[in-house]
Amino acid sequence: GNDDEDYEWMTDKEKAKLRRENAWKPAGADPSNFNPTQNGKSQNVDELLSDSERKKKKRMTYTDEEEELIEILGGKDKENPSSKREIGFLGDSTLKEIAMDFQVPICYIADVICGWGVPAPIDPNGLLGDMVTGEQAFAILEAIHTLDVGGLNDRYAEYDLATLCNEYDIDLTDGFALAMKEGWNLPFGVRTFLRVDQEEHLIETLAKDLW
Repeated sequence: GNDDEDYEWMTDKEKAKLRRENAWKPAGADPSNFNPTQNGKSQNVDELLSDSERKKKKRMTYTDEEEELIEILGGKDKENPSSKREIGFLGDSTLKEIAMDFQVPICYIADVICGWGVPAPIDPNGLLGDMVTGEQAFAILEAIHTLDVGGLNDRYAEYDLATLCNEYDIDLTDGFALAMKEGWNLPFGVRTFLRVDQEEHLIETLAKDLW
């Protein structure tokens, strides 16, 4: 039909783009279909959380003040947020948008891409497609759909590194130095939320006076 003729007249670049877009729409990619609940029953995730867990979930994204600090630490250009994107096509989304769409900690996504060699600091408003390959972005999408999102949120500390050090009266430079020595990813510098096991190690190592 006409569609075939239209396809024939397309440039190779347009054909590649069309193929890529089609490949980028797995059936489960629409987050409105993604509801991590037991027994397949549809339930609002927020209803399942206690107040403290709700607050903690909100804590996974950054306040304007924190974003400002991230920008200063990273010196990244935040003037170009993505204007046109499809939900489910992660390459066209910023890390912050993906974290909001799928209710996963932004630090988890940043952790993963740091592990793949993307240098810190990571810009939460940067497009995922500008940082990783298509295969890697797809791997993140698959991981988001197979992981227990509640459990993932529980794996991260309630405070970022700077707040944690302040809370336990640890010198921030000592906290940062320990993280570097241990080889921990700090995608957002001192505004990174450590994993719970890292947080415990930091407190045990540097806040000995409190015990």
